[in-house]
Amino acid sequence: MDAQRLEVIQTDDVAALVLTISFHLDAATGVLEVASRLGNLGADMVTLGWCAAVELPLPFWADHLLDHAGDWCAEFRRETRKLGAAGLLRESREGRSGHVHPAVLVFSAGVPSAAGGRVFGMQLAWSGNHRGRVDRRLDGTDVAQLGVLPLGNELRLDAGGSWQSPAAFCAVSRHGLDGLAERFAAGCRARILPTSGQRWPRPVHLNTWEALYFDHSREGLEALAVAAAGVGVERFVLDDGWFRGRRDDRRALGDWSADPQQYPEGLGPLIDHVRGLGMHFGLWVEPEMISEDSELFRQHPQWVRGQSGRPPLYGRHQRVLDLGQPEVCDYLFLLLSGLLQAHPIDYLKWDHNRVLTESAKGGGPGHTSQVVGLYGLLDRLRSAHPEVEIESCASGGGRADWGMLQRCHRIWTSDSNDPVVRARIMAGAGLLAPPEVLGAHIGPERAHTTGRVSDLDFRAAVALLGHFGLELDVLALDANERQRLAAHVQRYKRLRELLHTGRHAQPVFDGDHLVRIVTAADRRRAVAIVLRLDDRRPGQPLRFALADLAPELSYRLTLSDPLPDMERRPVMLVGASDFEAAGRVVGGAWLASAGLTLQLPAPQSALVLELQAHP
Repeated sequence: MDAQRLEVIQTDDVAALVLTISFHLDAATGVLEVASRLGNLGADMVTLGWCAAVELPLPFWADHLLDHAGDWCAEFRRETRKLGAAGLLRESREGRSGHVHPAVLVFSAGVPSAAGGRVFGMQLAWSGNHRGRVDRRLDGTDVAQLGVLPLGNELRLDAGGSWQSPAAFCAVSRHGLDGLAERFAAGCRARILPTSGQRWPRPVHLNTWEALYFDHSREGLEALAVAAAGVGVERFVLDDGWFRGRRDDRRALGDWSADPQQYPEGLGPLIDHVRGLGMHFGLWVEPEMISEDSELFRQHPQWVRGQSGRPPLYGRHQRVLDLGQPEVCDYLFLLLSGLLQAHPIDYLKWDHNRVLTESAKGGGPGHTSQVVGLYGLLDRLRSAHPEVEIESCASGGGRADWGMLQRCHRIWTSDSNDPVVRARIMAGAGLLAPPEVLGAHIGPERAHTTGRVSDLDFRAAVALLGHFGLELDVLALDANERQRLAAHVQRYKRLRELLHTGRHAQPVFDGDHLVRIVTAADRRRAVAIVLRLDDRRPGQPLRFALADLAPELSYRLTLSDPLPDMERRPVMLVGASDFEAAGRVVGGAWLASAGLTLQLPAPQSALVLELQAHP
């Protein structure tokens, strides 16, 4: 039996309400889907203040909470605390799932560990305001709730009306965070991600933003495309700055047609050039936002969120279109669908760069209707253009949730391409979604968000933690750097099937080092990505086990160097002997029990180690 279903119905005759809770357990993935529906049986309107998607008693052993916090360029920071009698109340009210509190709760027996111990997790497939809470009952048991947080009178049920909550997805693991991550990854792949549109294997991706910003010239773009194809890029994404009147971030949002000065013949010649080089073409859009200096605002000021007589509230110099108005969504669908019909565009980077602050039409918060309108718009586009892949970006990972992944194929995990920061972000995000949907790019040598300088080899190793891409000016690299970049691209292509289908161990992190281990389903191959991020304990070696290997097999260990002249090789110790040269054969039982001891003396250095069953 692949699935088990249960529906519980409770009617309150006095309040004239009926609550239906649906449970769907997928035995293949071990993920439980729970959703609630509240119906109004009476003759009067009912205002819904709270209806959790899921309410479950916590297991008796769940005495710790692993929560997430974050910010722009600092997403998915983990925080662990002991559950107490005071319980928990955590809310997000910014109109999107948010950088600060993603709609995820994880409970554990004691402080959670990567490979061992019991863990229970739940996450909500919703991209707007949400509430998570834990309450201790009089009998000493804890009850957890997770669901949509309506504001004011957003949710009104007319006579005979009902509210269907988005689904919450729950999973239990006896194998620590590793097991929970595997269950969530399997559930996301099997039941969440769209079945059409996603390119496989995951293509090497170049985004133009940190290479060009708003400097769009045909000569520069075509030269960048040639250089990108030369190092092995398979998808070229044109970011912000391509549309009519867009010279900076203060104008033109809403006018989604090619700028006649920068693209006098439209986007067609550039797209033909990119596709002629063997790459797919992608395009950045931010359809939910609008600039006051735009033709769309001048024609339809009534489509913008805000209250007459009050000064507008800006975020990144922009305002928000009210997607609760059906005519707004109709307009956006016709505009975007026309753009996709007119050009062979393979990919849309769908951005969302500010929180919701102003009221919707009619004066209420309108946050819930905003998300419902967005989902309807995305669903219509997916139906009309199922072959187009869509990336969800919200100032980075501000809308990284399963509600978006039901309609999109990729999440831009963060706007930070600083590899030290990004490695930790990828480690946190890896618990919630599979690696092939989490974008990770090689940025410029000097990170634009922090100013940190790091070498290409380190940046390339960090990008292996997710869907590998580039966000740097390839034209600015010298011949040696281009050769090295091309070699790193080729290594990703060789490893990507394993990286995106193997079992991922949650990263080992000791303050200085981060290690990601991926093992093939048949356990005959594995790869270990070893990163030294800091120097808090200089001279201290790192020791870790490769627990998923087959104990009866032996493995050949090789250093996965893209080029033979890679610098800063670490000292490797296996048992009592130094291990420097590639090709050592070691038993799987040894690697699982004694493990490897590595010395990476320099911070911001990396090693990628491949293991192949021998013979």
